[in-house]
Amino acid sequence: MITLLASSLLIAAIPPDLGAYAEAGYDFGGELPKAPTPTCSVADFGAKPNDKVDDTEAFEKAFEQGGVIAIPAGEYLLSRRLYVRKTGTILLGAGSAKTRLRFTKSLEELEPSPTKNAGGTATTQWSWIGGLLNFQGTSRNGKAQPIASAKRGDSRLTLRTAGSFKAGEEVVLTLQGGDDKLVRYLYAGDPGKDAKLKPPARVELAARLVAVDGLVVTLSAPLLIDLPEEFSPTIADAGTRDDYGLHGVGFVLVNKVYRGHFKEDGWNPLEFHDVHHGWMEDLVFNGVDSGPFISGSHVTVRHVLLEAGRPVGPGGFIGHHGITFAGQAHRLEEFEFKARFHHDVSFSPWTNGNVVRAGGGVDLTLDFHKQGPFANLVTNVTSANGANYFACGGGEDLGLDAGAWNIFWNLKARKGVDFPSAEFCPAATTFVGVDMRAPRGSPLKVQLLKAGDPPDLWLALRAKSPTR
Repeated sequence: MITLLASSLLIAAIPPDLGAYAEAGYDFGGELPKAPTPTCSVADFGAKPNDKVDDTEAFEKAFEQGGVIAIPAGEYLLSRRLYVRKTGTILLGAGSAKTRLRFTKSLEELEPSPTKNAGGTATTQWSWIGGLLNFQGTSRNGKAQPIASAKRGDSRLTLRTAGSFKAGEEVVLTLQGGDDKLVRYLYAGDPGKDAKLKPPARVELAARLVAVDGLVVTLSAPLLIDLPEEFSPTIADAGTRDDYGLHGVGFVLVNKVYRGHFKEDGWNPLEFHDVHHGWMEDLVFNGVDSGPFISGSHVTVRHVLLEAGRPVGPGGFIGHHGITFAGQAHRLEEFEFKARFHHDVSFSPWTNGNVVRAGGGVDLTLDFHKQGPFANLVTNVTSANGANYFACGGGEDLGLDAGAWNIFWNLKARKGVDFPSAEFCPAATTFVGVDMRAPRGSPLKVQLLKAGDPPDLWLALRAKSPTR
């Protein structure tokens, strides 16, 4: 079983078994495309900004063609849900303060979807998912092959049978579950109250290969967790990349008062659905129920601003979810929350390998939304009010808020950080440089940043990565 990192390992020399975090985000932590040349413009299909005429049809035609699509400065009215389905499509606005998309109908108005939340309250599924602009990703269908058990920090895996893997290939590692043994493992033996928690059939981890020698394959970065034999670990080709991009766009949706928790209408601007390798940069979200929902793997979200744009609702909130990650190896950086969502940055069930760094907010919440988000990294983050850093949602009896092996490194707040509740995480969690004091008897330990420790752990890991 994986144990808490010893503080002696965290001085100057970065532990080698954390190297996989360096590959979080688009193109395995690589640079985003710089000023790609447009192949067409929405104007080519009849879109005209600032004329108060619906531009939906022009946008749909441009998206059907795909390529690098320019969206010139100005405001565009859109009345239907829009889909991007051609891999490699990039939408280029003139800047988040210049190009604005104003959707005139909510998701619930366009596609009614009544349901109930985990507590039985009537609501709509758009309360926690969906986007008016939807980038549709591709599924992963590689054939899974069994591998021998492996330990955290290992980079060499042994196939049980001969395969056709190649160096440079992206792969998916899987643990098979279906019972509470996998749940207990992903909580390091301490799932908390989990009577209503449905065990996952399987859990995926993102990886890539740098060498193949017979039955032995070598990963580009060491494993973040053990791959125990009892969970029948497998490896499979990751399939096609999507390579979607979105740059320089502001979303301006609704100026009516926020109606409250689970009363959302689906004023959700953006979704990257099952996207593998994508990026969004220089975006502003104004008057939204929820910000972007991201699922899949290796998506970078950079330089995003979430503003109010509407009167606050009950409790002083202006929306439900700010930025939500599902899947593996995403990266959020250079972000700012100027208003309060119920959950600012959310980690969906069993998501892992994600990085949140170099951002902050007025009252930032890191919402580990139950059902075991594990082995994620939050580093170099600031909140004006540190009382709610570890305030989480997700329903009752679905396990502790966070799974095991998450790392919180250099979290700051104006008046210090409130210590998480006993329902937040198991002891196998790392807190370094978090401005809080553990109460007597707590199994959680808090280490100080010491001489030589980097303020931003991801930057340090990336600098040491042999693949950069």
